[in-house]
Parts: sequence; C-alpha cells; structure tokens
Amino acid sequence: MGSELREHVRTKLTSSVNISHPDIGTMEVKTKDISDGGIYLLSMMTNLPPVGSQVKVQLIGTPFEAPILDMVVVRVEPTGIGLKFI
Repeated sequence: MGSELREHVRTKLTSSVNISHPDIGTMEVKTKDISDGGIYLLSMMTNLPPVGSQVKVQLIGTPFEAPILDMVVVRVEPTGIGLKFI
C-alpha cells in the first residue's frame, strides 16, 4: 500500500471552468478536485498543453464573474490535467 505525500488536502469539487491556452484556445471542462495548491480538471482531449505550460482558468456558471487565474500545468494524464496556482 502506498502513502499519500501530497502537500495539500484535496476536496472533491465538480464545477465548470474555462481553460485557455494559445495551443488549444478556450475550452470548457469539469473540475474533479481542488486544494490550496491547485486543481485537477477532467478532460479526455489529447491536445492538452504540456507540463510546464501556463494557462488561464476561470470558474463559470456562477452568479458573478469569477476572476481569471494564471496556473501552470504540473501533470497530464489520459483522464485530465493537474494545475498549480501561481
């Protein structure tokens, strides 16, 4: 059995966000979880930005206009992408 070595506790969160990057444009995806350090976005797309890329992320579907956050890609997997707050 492995042990979790994560710095931040993850909280399950399902919400819609827009992710933007020059290589992919803007696309709407769902979140899987969030922590103080970042978020995991669910996406089956194969053209996701590579690790180290900076992206812009904005929560959508809220009664107010959410801020656009700069984030960096720290993990790309077949089911989605891990982003770190910067």
